[in-house]
Amino acid sequence: MSYTTVYRFQDLNGYESVISKANSDMTYEGFGRILLSPGQTLEYKVTGEEQAIVLQQGDMTCWVEYEGVTVVDGAKGQRGNVYDDLPTALYVPPKATVKLYSEKGMEARVFTAYCEEGNAPYFCPPENIEEGEPGEYIYKRKYRFIFGQPGKHNDHITKLLIVGETVSVPGGWIGFPAHRHDYERPGKECVLDEIFSFQMTSTEDGPGRGGVMQHGYDLTDENKKIWDEVNVIEENNTAVALPTGYHTTVALPGTRAYLLWGLAGDTKKYKVQFDERYSWLEGCLY
Repeated sequence: MSYTTVYRFQDLNGYESVISKANSDMTYEGFGRILLSPGQTLEYKVTGEEQAIVLQQGDMTCWVEYEGVTVVDGAKGQRGNVYDDLPTALYVPPKATVKLYSEKGMEARVFTAYCEEGNAPYFCPPENIEEGEPGEYIYKRKYRFIFGQPGKHNDHITKLLIVGETVSVPGGWIGFPAHRHDYERPGKECVLDEIFSFQMTSTEDGPGRGGVMQHGYDLTDENKKIWDEVNVIEENNTAVALPTGYHTTVALPGTRAYLLWGLAGDTKKYKVQFDERYSWLEGCLY
């Protein structure tokens, strides 16, 4: 039995559903991908979920109609690569119609959270992304809050989703120490699904030649291992569903890893959950 499942994109043109209730153990969250060729337009209505669309590379022009009003009208974004450039993102609530056009072609990755009501559509340009660079040595990384949890950047945009990015140094850690989001502490933490999506580049061999190790495990109340898994990911066309257990990520030597992460739960009260033995390292998460 596998507790952390790796999903590979099929490189479908248009919108591709990658992770959903139908093919995963996720309760609150799904994941998709958008690929548009040069000159292509994609239009669809969002039903039963909210979406956070994060541009990975290329250009996109966005329109969103909501409650009979065009709320986002031709907003433009572009991105060269995920390692050096801040993202452009688009929040789309349920019952909205979104239209995307790309002049030169584009890829975006999409987090979804199941709900019937959302907030107003919102176009997030790169200048409205919060970026930091905490940590030292192999724990140093860039974080980018796109749509944050309460108290963090852009915490008023989404209804349920929490979305951000992290970029490691070569051979560096992301999300260390291992932490989890699948239990309830009333008034402090709630149960959350999490999905990771990766890109990587090797300092020696070029894009996609490196790899990351995604480690997941669970413990009993007496700190005995229930299960323990490591997935080695060597391709840029992947996402990982994390419905349960502890998880952490490390880039292989020479590899610079990009991690796009999204969480969703039954409420947007959010605090990173981690083993209390490592509470002094809370600032090292993401």
